[in-house]
Amino acid sequence: MGGGGKGGGQTQQTEIPDWLRDPTIRNLERAETVQQMEYMPYTGIDVAAQSPMQQLANQQAVSAAQAFGMAPMGFDANAGMPTAVTQGGVTGYASSPMFEAAKLAAEAADPRSAEIRRAIYTAPVSTRKYGNLTAADVGGADYSKII
Repeated sequence: MGGGGKGGGQTQQTEIPDWLRDPTIRNLERAETVQQMEYMPYTGIDVAAQSPMQQLANQQAVSAAQAFGMAPMGFDANAGMPTAVTQGGVTGYASSPMFEAAKLAAEAADPRSAEIRRAIYTAPVSTRKYGNLTAADVGGADYSKII
């Protein structure tokens, strides 16, 4: 008759060397702290604005076209351009105001999701929820169990 499945099992344990244990714990604790920081978008100028000479050249090209009936009178070559900002002596356009506006619109459209995202960055690590589990239930932030 069959006698399969007999025999012992093997257990293998890997231990972290002492010289690596403490730096690893410190690094994990730092990572827990850093992950509480919200995304920090770039808020500087993304694209340089045209200089006054370039804007004048645009308008002169339109004026030449108007002289030959190729462009409507009163056309402004620079119309529709966003207002340029100057930071540190550089004039240009920044996308950060659009990002902030989009973020506020998303929060207004879905306040529950916005609150969840906010909680990710403001709740203490030990009280964060992962479904019905806290960070402690899934081993988060408790590095004392590292062998």
